[in-house]
Amino acid sequence: MIPRTTSLRAAAVLAAGALALGGHAAPASAADRGGFTPVPLPFFWPNNNLYDVAAASSDSVWIAGNQGELVVPGPIPGTGRIVPGNPVVRRWKGGRWVEYDLQGLASRGTITDVDAAGPEDVWISGPKYGSDDAAPVPYAARFTGSRFEQVALPSGARSASLQANADGVWVGTDTGFYRRAGGGWTLLTALPGMRRQTSYIRADDDIWVLGTASSTDETLAARHWDGRSWQSVPVHEPVPGTGFTDMLALSPTDAWATGISYSTSPATPVLMHWDGTAWTGVTPPPGLNALTRIARGGDGTLWAVGHSLDDPARPGLIRYGGGAWERVPATAVPNRRNFYAGALAVVPGTGALWTLGTVDIGGPVVLTDGP
Repeated sequence: MIPRTTSLRAAAVLAAGALALGGHAAPASAADRGGFTPVPLPFFWPNNNLYDVAAASSDSVWIAGNQGELVVPGPIPGTGRIVPGNPVVRRWKGGRWVEYDLQGLASRGTITDVDAAGPEDVWISGPKYGSDDAAPVPYAARFTGSRFEQVALPSGARSASLQANADGVWVGTDTGFYRRAGGGWTLLTALPGMRRQTSYIRADDDIWVLGTASSTDETLAARHWDGRSWQSVPVHEPVPGTGFTDMLALSPTDAWATGISYSTSPATPVLMHWDGTAWTGVTPPPGLNALTRIARGGDGTLWAVGHSLDDPARPGLIRYGGGAWERVPATAVPNRRNFYAGALAVVPGTGALWTLGTVDIGGPVVLTDGP
């Protein structure tokens, strides 16, 4: 997916109880889902992190992050520097995790984004670090069936995140959006003048950028690319200090964006809906204070996951069906008091959910409610 604002990875979802979202399947009772179990992870060096999960089939579920990252304390508390770790990409296949070589990124890098366009068509991206005082450069690679081969990015890109699905492969950089074509990149449009927090590409002529008016003006802003120009559209801020974390566009007149406001205590979850006229917020199911990701299953069901305020060891899972968001009871992570979900994937065909996140003790945890 296109990058989300790291500081706002905790997003909670608002329920759309009064909004009817046509074309989505009405799933079975919420109580029928959410039976998560931990997936044993392979050995990772200490100070390891997982940032994303993607699924193309039950035999092609991918996780991404890093391992061996070190923090060197400075002379004053709160200061110091981070020594980059090594990249992590693993595939769940045949009931075990499989590792593949990453061309051009054996060490000193992090994979923050993984997208699976198909079981053997997987793309990754993230920062690659050089010397300690040098700025990182963006890295991208494509799975070839036996390893990941590095893919050259648009010239001059200082950051990049890929979005890959069955409809195509795109990349968003610090200057514009590009589509993969003929082994290269074709510029679709330059970025609009605003501060981007999240973005989404549904098609070459249907691109969204959400964020704030500028780095100094925190007014919410939304820009839409229709293939010819960027249009500014109304945003009705539901909670002061809202920041966007993720979004999903289903059609030109139907899109969702998650967010969170830290202006309240506890934090306030936000989800906004685009109906073709304006972005508007609605009220969430109770008990959550964050939702980080939103995803769509093959049957059209919308899912969102994040943090539970009322029972922190259980993933904060909600689902859209029958015209409203509903809370899905989820199994608690064993022997942990807190689980903060940061990624979500739905397995095509089976509808199984995979999520991952941080816990109060130990490294990251990966969960699934599928076989």
